[in-house]
Amino acid sequence: MDSLTQSIQAWLKEAAAKLGGVEIAADTELIEQGVLDSLEILRLVSFLEERFHLAVPVDEFVPENFRTPARIAAMTARLQARTLGSAVGEA
Repeated sequence: MDSLTQSIQAWLKEAAAKLGGVEIAADTELIEQGVLDSLEILRLVSFLEERFHLAVPVDEFVPENFRTPARIAAMTARLQARTLGSAVGEA
């Protein structure tokens, strides 16, 4: 597991602590299990933007991107690559 996924899972484990006993694996269905609701998604996005220095555009706010930790990591990696690509293009 890469550090991106580990960071996201660590954040999610803290968020899930209030639910008691929810295990967070890369394929955990976060919305279905009640780990993420609309408010928690906003908190998660804030964490992602601060931790990984990126912006999550509104068009990325779809349930598929937040369904599992693996999908959140994939979205984050995609946005990081996009951010890096624009930074290289500006240089």
